[in-house]
Amino acid sequence: MSNITNLHSEVYDLLTKKRALDPQLYFTLRKSNRDKRLDQGYWFYGNEWYLAISFWTGMDWKNKTPNIIFVILSESGETYLEINTSDSDQKRKFAVQYLVEPLKLEASGQRYRKTYENENYLSSLNGFLATDKLEIDRIIQDKAGDFFGKEDSKIGFIDKDDFEEQRLKVDKYRVKLGQETSQVYNKYETQKPRKIKEIIIDNYGPIKHIEITNIPFSSQWIFFTGENGTGKTSILRSLATSICSRKITSEEHSSEGTFATRISLYTSESETISYGRNGNNISDEKNILLSGFASYGQSRLKTNHAGLSSKIFKSVSNHELFQSLFNDDAYLIDLQSQFEKWRTNKESLFDFNKRKDYIKEILIDILPNLYDILFNDTIGDIPVTSYIEKDSEDNEFRKVTFNKLASGLKSMIAMIGDILIRLYEQQPNIFDPAEFTGIVLIDEIDIHLHPKLQKILVEQLTKTFPNIQFIVTTHSPIPFLGAPKNSQIFKVERAAKVGVKVKRLDELLILGDLLPNTILTSPIFGLNDIIPSSHNTSSLVRTEINYQDMEFNDLVKKKINEFITDSKEQALIKLFKERRK
Repeated sequence: MSNITNLHSEVYDLLTKKRALDPQLYFTLRKSNRDKRLDQGYWFYGNEWYLAISFWTGMDWKNKTPNIIFVILSESGETYLEINTSDSDQKRKFAVQYLVEPLKLEASGQRYRKTYENENYLSSLNGFLATDKLEIDRIIQDKAGDFFGKEDSKIGFIDKDDFEEQRLKVDKYRVKLGQETSQVYNKYETQKPRKIKEIIIDNYGPIKHIEITNIPFSSQWIFFTGENGTGKTSILRSLATSICSRKITSEEHSSEGTFATRISLYTSESETISYGRNGNNISDEKNILLSGFASYGQSRLKTNHAGLSSKIFKSVSNHELFQSLFNDDAYLIDLQSQFEKWRTNKESLFDFNKRKDYIKEILIDILPNLYDILFNDTIGDIPVTSYIEKDSEDNEFRKVTFNKLASGLKSMIAMIGDILIRLYEQQPNIFDPAEFTGIVLIDEIDIHLHPKLQKILVEQLTKTFPNIQFIVTTHSPIPFLGAPKNSQIFKVERAAKVGVKVKRLDELLILGDLLPNTILTSPIFGLNDIIPSSHNTSSLVRTEINYQDMEFNDLVKKKINEFITDSKEQALIKLFKERRK
C-alpha cells in the first residue's frame, strides 16, 4: 500500500482525469493548511491513517470531515462510504429518511457505513463513482431542496466557483511539492518580510545594548524568560516600536544615549532585508515593516463588544497594532463587532462568509470543552455571539455570551479573535489563516490560563498559524511543553552597570527531553530546588513522572503490605539467607 501522501496524489490524479471527461464532477479538497497539511501533500480531508473525500456540501465540523465521505484506509487500502451527521439533527433525519435504506448502510454508533470489496482502492473509487455516487446525487436532487429549505447548514451540491477556488489553492501547493507544472503558480512565495533573524537594540528604557542574532528561519517560537523587572516587556516593546515605526515618548528615552535599532528580517529561507533606526528619525509613522503584525500586553480581557459606548467603540482602530503592549486599558477588536462590520459592507460580505467558517473551526479546535459558537445569535434585537461548552460527560452547558465566560477562555478568545481580525485586515487576499505570514508578540502568554490551557495554547497557535513567528515572554514552564522543535529560548537578566542582559539557552538544552520539574531547575528559570516547603524530611520526595505512576506505586505498596504478614516476612528472610549460602 502507498504511503498516505502518495495516496492523496493518486486519488487527485484519478479525479482530475475523470473531470476531463465530466467537467461537472466536483469534489471536496482540504481547505486549510493548518498544521502544514497542504505543505505535506494532504490534498483531501483525513490524517495519517485515512483519506476522506466527498462530492457534496455539508460539513460535520465536529469531526472535521464532510457529512458524506468515501474513505480509503492508508494501511490496508480498505474503502467504505460513511455518513456522519453529529453536527446536525436535521442532517441526521435526512440521512435516515432518504439515504440509509437505498444505499444499504449499516449503523456504526452515530455513523452509517457501507464497505466496498474491490481489488484495489482506485477501482473501488471508480465503482463508487459509477453507482452509489449517482444514487446519492439523485436523492439530493429530488429531496434536499424541500427538506432543508433555506437552512444555512445543509447537504447539497458543490458550487463550481468554490471548487475552482479550492482546486487552484491545492495546485499552488502541488507546484511547491513538484506535482504540478502549471506556469500560473511559479511565484508561490511573495518576497515580503515575515520573520526576525536578528535585532540589535540600544538605549531603550532599561536596555543599554543587547543583541539577539542568528535566529533560524525554521524557528516559529522565541521565548523570553526571567524574573520580574528584568526587562522582558521592554524587549517586546522595542521590537514593536521598530517594526511599527512608532515614535518613542520622552519617558522611554534613555539617559545613556539615543534609542537605536538594527533589525534583520527574513523574506524567504535564504534571503533577508535589513532596517536601521536612530531616535525618532522615521520617515513615516504608519510604515509597518511587515505585512502581518500584532502585539499583546498582559491585559487581554477587554474587547470592543456591542455593550460599549459608541465613542469607545469607534476609538478602537484596526491600525493601532501596538496599543495593547503599551496600554493596559487598550481594547482588543471583538469578533462580533468585526462580523457586523464585514456583514453590513457589500464589499466584504463575500469575505465574511468565507472567513467565519475558518474562525469557528479554529476557536473550537483551540478551546477545550467548547462545543459550538453561534455567530448569528441575538439577545432581544441585539446581535451577539454565543458560546456553548460541554462537560467531561458530554453534557451541554447553557449558552453564554463572551462576558459570561471564565477569564482564561475570555483571554484566549479575545486574543485569537484579535489576531485573526488584524491579519485579515493586513492580508485581505488570504482566507485560510494557516497562510498568514508575519510576527505576533505576546507578553506573559501564560497569564489568566490554567496549566492545561498554557500548553494547549502554544500547541494550537503553532498548528493554526504555521507561518507566523511568535515572540513571547513567560513565567511558567508549561508553555514549553507545547513548544515545537527549533524553538529559541532566551533568559533575561538585569544588572546595574550593563542594564538588561540576554542569554541564549536553546543551544544548551534539548527542550523536548525536559519535564516541568527539570525546566524549573534548569537555567531557564533557575530554581535551586522544587521541594515543597511543607515536605516532611522523614519521608521521601515523590519523583514519579506523572500522577498516574504515583497512584499505581501506592497501590502496589498497599498490596505488598497486605500480603506480607510477619510470618511471611520471616519466611522470605529465611529464603534469602539460604540462597546466599
